[in-house]
Amino acid sequence: MEQLTNLVISDRELAFISTALNKLMNDTNATSVMLIDKSGQVIATQGTGVRRNATSLGALLAGAFSSSRHIAELLGEKDFRTIFQQGVKENIFTTMVEEQWLLVIVFDKLTHIGLVKVLSKKASDEMGRILERVRADTTRTKSSVINVQFRSSVEDTIDLLFRD
Repeated sequence: MEQLTNLVISDRELAFISTALNKLMNDTNATSVMLIDKSGQVIATQGTGVRRNATSLGALLAGAFSSSRHIAELLGEKDFRTIFQQGVKENIFTTMVEEQWLLVIVFDKLTHIGLVKVLSKKASDEMGRILERVRADTTRTKSSVINVQFRSSVEDTIDLLFRD
């Protein structure tokens, strides 16, 4: 099982993500777009359709995506990188961004799936670049936080807890 990471997204990077999501939503005429991580944690949303249920929807979509990847394994596929769910009124297109995040687009019957696929690829590439910057910044932050004093303090605390 992959290890999940905690990323801290700065206001600046979140603004870039929100701008990219808003552009995607407008270009595809979607009702909502979301960026979530593979555990279902909502990173950002745009649009009104999913806001009140964003947490539940994020968790369910991440679970559905994970299930589809296991189905791919059973079929001998490397993986499935997208899911298209078609409803009576609304459709959901979910695509993987890098290997850790999911881009979700909710749209109605008036929007053509081909347009969503093409524009989601472009947005996914842009999201990947933004999130890689976030990951790099978090790595630098982690290395500066876990310094000698911190390590020494942790070791002392552990010694106190487990001394004979």
